[in-house]
Amino acid sequence: MRAKGDKINNNKIVRGNLMKILRLVFSKWLISVLLLLAQVAAIVLVAIYLIEYLIWFQIVSVAIGVIVFFICVNRRQNPEYKIPWLFLILFLPIFGVLFYLMFSRVNTSRKMRKIYAKAYDELLPYVNNIDKDIEKAYEYMGDRQGIDRYLKENSGLGPQQNNEVKYYPVGELMWKDMLEALESAKKFILMEYFIVDPGHMWDSIHEILARKAKEGVRVHLVYDDLGTMTMLKSGYYKKLRKEGIDAHKFNPFTPIVSAVYNNRSHRKIMVVDGLIGFTGGINLGDEYINENNRLGHWKDTGLRMRGTAVNSLTALFFTDFIIAKREIPEFDFYFNKKPEKFNTPGTICPFGDGPRPLYYEQIGEENFINIVGQAKKYFYISTPYLIIDHHFTQALKNAAMRGVDVRVITPHIPDKKIVFCLTRSSYKELRKAGVKVYEYTPGFIHAKMLVSDDDMAFVGTINMDFRSLTHHFECGAVLYKNDCIKDIYNDFQHIFKVSQEIDNNFKLSFGAKVAKVLLETFRTLF
Repeated sequence: MRAKGDKINNNKIVRGNLMKILRLVFSKWLISVLLLLAQVAAIVLVAIYLIEYLIWFQIVSVAIGVIVFFICVNRRQNPEYKIPWLFLILFLPIFGVLFYLMFSRVNTSRKMRKIYAKAYDELLPYVNNIDKDIEKAYEYMGDRQGIDRYLKENSGLGPQQNNEVKYYPVGELMWKDMLEALESAKKFILMEYFIVDPGHMWDSIHEILARKAKEGVRVHLVYDDLGTMTMLKSGYYKKLRKEGIDAHKFNPFTPIVSAVYNNRSHRKIMVVDGLIGFTGGINLGDEYINENNRLGHWKDTGLRMRGTAVNSLTALFFTDFIIAKREIPEFDFYFNKKPEKFNTPGTICPFGDGPRPLYYEQIGEENFINIVGQAKKYFYISTPYLIIDHHFTQALKNAAMRGVDVRVITPHIPDKKIVFCLTRSSYKELRKAGVKVYEYTPGFIHAKMLVSDDDMAFVGTINMDFRSLTHHFECGAVLYKNDCIKDIYNDFQHIFKVSQEIDNNFKLSFGAKVAKVLLETFRTLF
């Protein structure tokens, strides 16, 4: 067993190194350096061999830069994201313009947009059926309904009542219930995950999926290609298909320089027979159930739902499944026409977020801002990465300054040092406004969740960084007056007890301050 385990680990290391090389070769960083060297070379060549044309070279370069400058300024985009591009365009015309044309657009590919539009048209009747009692849910929510109205308007899915919702404070508890749900499958299993990493967790799930497929259960799996590239062989989905599992890679990586490969599926969804649904931050890997402790205790959270809201998760799954498979299934088979109704309080609103133009709003960020904007007593939020723009920063500060107890929890042990530096660089401004900041000392906190005023909560996949808020396909669920909100609040209280509060003694090192200046300026480019 040890020799086999060593071989698996060695294969992971080899694939990991290969992936690092591929990412470097086709990364913005390498292309940036090459374009910069090309500009320097062009200027040198003109200066040496075509000195009489130097003035015309400069005029043409500046003219092109000015044109692209106005294109950038007039683009419908957060002004904060335009600043790095404007710097590059004006100070390095050739390099800046080429880089801007190659990487500035956060839009999805034309092919993806076409497939998505067709999928949405086919799904729309089912989504409308899901929301047939939506006005009752809005009436129940009272002055909180605006939060879910925004989600319905921009994500297409509204709040649902009469659901049983269970909260999981750690991945190992959710994994146990996931296995039980999978064993109960009789019709179909839907799974979509950013990471699928062979080990104790995935192997236990894989065994059930293969067995259920042999029994005639329809098993559909979508996993992100880049998210799993260091963990799975490129043809792993073919192996799964031989076992009867309808597996597909989302947005497969190809060796070409393009911004569309930023559009990853970061969602975590599991649906069984239209009766049970799971979502949250928990991927299919051993660190998520604390079988791997390289970063200390891995703190992650999730939700299980039963009832009408499961159909919402089904709709979210199929938007990405159709993009991956490029085929529309028979939806009648998968949507539960008579979902069980539970005599439970509260509403739950599962929703999706993603890149433009499939989603015109940054729904995840605006959802956080809407909730903190309505907070009266407290607003607690946890995130593995705290790289937020001015808009979000001001919302947190404003809430704290009007007397709301605003607290933010981030990791104490980082998984990415550069991101950790950017996360810590946000502390001073937030603390100055009265926001309390904590670092989770037992290990790495991967949970993306919040709770506010005892009646509102969120659990999902959305990180507080540019990639997650702008490029990735994400999902989550907003809870209102559900019984499990008390469990989420109590979990936050436990986290505060084992975390370190950032006080006035906290200071960034000189190197970190220098890195902060550079990284803050160009963080949205990468």
